[in-house]
Amino acid sequence: MSPIKRWLTLGTLGTFFFMVIIDGTIVSIAIPAIARGLSVSTSSANLVISVYLIGISALLLMFGQLGDSTSRMRLFMWGTVIFTLGSLLSGWGLSFGTLIGGRIVQAIGASMTMANSYAIVTDVFPANELGRALGIESIFISLGALAGPGLGGLIISYLSWHDIFLINVPLGIICIFIEWLIFPRHVKAHDHQPLDYGGAAWMILMALVFYGATSTALRQPIITIVLVAVFAVIFVFFVRHERRYQHPLLDLQLFSNRRFRNSLIAALTSFIVSYFFTLLAPIYLQLVLNYAGRLTGELLMISPIIALIANPVAGTLVDRFDKTKIMTAGMITLIVAQGLLIINHGTGEPWPFVIISVVLSLGTALFGTANNTIIMQSVTAKQRGMAGATNSLMREVGLALGTTLASTLYYRAIAHEVGHSVTTAFHIPTDDLLTGQTVAYAVGLIILIGGLIAIWSLREVHTGVVKQHAGN
Repeated sequence: MSPIKRWLTLGTLGTFFFMVIIDGTIVSIAIPAIARGLSVSTSSANLVISVYLIGISALLLMFGQLGDSTSRMRLFMWGTVIFTLGSLLSGWGLSFGTLIGGRIVQAIGASMTMANSYAIVTDVFPANELGRALGIESIFISLGALAGPGLGGLIISYLSWHDIFLINVPLGIICIFIEWLIFPRHVKAHDHQPLDYGGAAWMILMALVFYGATSTALRQPIITIVLVAVFAVIFVFFVRHERRYQHPLLDLQLFSNRRFRNSLIAALTSFIVSYFFTLLAPIYLQLVLNYAGRLTGELLMISPIIALIANPVAGTLVDRFDKTKIMTAGMITLIVAQGLLIINHGTGEPWPFVIISVVLSLGTALFGTANNTIIMQSVTAKQRGMAGATNSLMREVGLALGTTLASTLYYRAIAHEVGHSVTTAFHIPTDDLLTGQTVAYAVGLIILIGGLIAIWSLREVHTGVVKQHAGN
């Protein structure tokens, strides 16, 4: 593939990744409008978010396996078509059932593209350009994760909730057209392997129970404990099935590869903690500092704007220098940012928030780009779909765990201070809000230190290998 086609391919993958990621967050702000428009309760309307996230999480590994055994690009193209059709069906949504059906179709298409995006980038770009390519793709992912609520608010303000989904249709058609032009017509497929339908069934069950547990954590802790126990039992059966099946959905031997395993653990810690800031920063700006919505939006856009510059630079560094050292530097930077969040109690604002946002974005760029590159280069070409799908699955798990853990810690800490159960940050004294924030960010710091320990063992392995080669 020519350099021009390579970069066009990356742009198309990134654009679609942006659409898929943003559709997981953009809907949250439209829930009241959807509930009113379709005459359902807001709790029922929340299914619009849940079915999408559950569907993606349940199907990622299956489509990663399918991509490894067939054509990843062809699967990505079909995913683009299905997601676009799902967006059209969701936007058309004259009934709640139609909307839910459209979201399920969207989730199928999204999982097909997310499962194979990293693998396609790794297939298309040479090793000396892979870091830069994944760094650029990370821009789209970061923008999708951070811009959802803001973009959703603008669409709701000037248009209707239907347009949150319909906006995907013209973008999807453009992506389909570009893919049709530049993707190879005849791609040699890998050795065909039968799909692990049993493993897929266990994954669907785990996804359903997992999201049930995260959704009840704050208000119904006993139910959450029961669901966690059920999840553990299902997970055991899933592992037993995967070990016995000849062509498993998830090859558990991948986790004997320390470079893959520890990088994935570190990725999960970063995904979890990143959603602490996503959840708590708007509350801090609006309820602690009493900033207006416009200023809050402007301050929250600092991180994605910095990411536009930081991610390509991080990619260039990854291509030229030791990836593990860059990943370590990124994690240390994230830990520094987390420490600053812990001690930031509203003095001298908004500059402390600006500085923290910049440090956080730089750390995310350095860590994420190096981490993605290491994960994708630590497996064979035939395993790239599985590795990329697993990496994307960690992002979805991190989203659910991060938002659940952050909100639970935050409101439980506030409840301890005020002496009664709390599920909202409104009408809470500022000092108590800051206490809740400090507790949550402190736990986030501990989680990130765990990620740093996982990375540090990789440095020791790398140093040992270098010494062994030097001795020979």
